[in-house]
Amino acid sequence: MAFRDQPLGELALTIPRASALFRQYDMDYCCGGKQTLARAASRKALDVAVIEAELAKLAEQPLSRDWRAAPLPEIIDHIIVRYHD
Repeated sequence: MAFRDQPLGELALTIPRASALFRQYDMDYCCGGKQTLARAASRKALDVAVIEAELAKLAEQPLSRDWRAAPLPEIIDHIIVRYHD
C-alpha cells in the first residue's frame, strides 16, 4: 500500500506505532498532521520509500487493542497508567 500521499495525522491514527516512527524521524504528525508523508519526508530530506517500508511493516502487525472502539474511561485509565505514573 502506498502511504506517501496520505496525511501524517491519518497514518498516525490508523497504523499502530506510526506515531513513534514519526517521532524517530522528527516528523510533525500533530500540528503538521495534514501534510502528506511525501511532503514531510521531502522537507526533512528523508527517503520516503524507507519510511513507507517501515510503515508497511507496522501496518502488518496485529493490534493488541483497538483503542478507537474502547470506552473513554478505559482510555483515560490507560493513558494515566502508561504515560503519567
